[in-house]
Amino acid sequence: MKFAVAFVALIVCGIAYGQQHLNLTEEQKLKALKYSAECLETEKSTTDAAKALIKGQFEGLDKNAKCFGNCFLEKAGFLVDGVVQPAVLSEKLGPNVGQDKLDVIMSKCNSLKGSDNCETAFVLYQCYYREHAAFF
Repeated sequence: MKFAVAFVALIVCGIAYGQQHLNLTEEQKLKALKYSAECLETEKSTTDAAKALIKGQFEGLDKNAKCFGNCFLEKAGFLVDGVVQPAVLSEKLGPNVGQDKLDVIMSKCNSLKGSDNCETAFVLYQCYYREHAAFF
């Protein structure tokens, strides 16, 4: 079972890395794979839903897919209990996105809230995705 989850995570993250504009180090890629595998398993999200989330196909995603996103963002340190961590965002996204652009995006997105942590992560990810600074 764990092999299947890890394999699914590889597929999901492979899509993300192929399409995203962030230049991740090998260490960051390995962490993302680890987080994805863990979150797919704990949140019981489907591979298709995780792929859709990563690709920015937000319509019709279920709670598990949204909680997969929250799990990933929390493991990466971008969110803690539904609260955005601006210093972590600046440290991890600033060098790739550009700090000035990231500051504008954070001012647009960071105050967004959902009905729970999973919904908050989902609306934040949507905003960052639309602004071309996806988390993963």
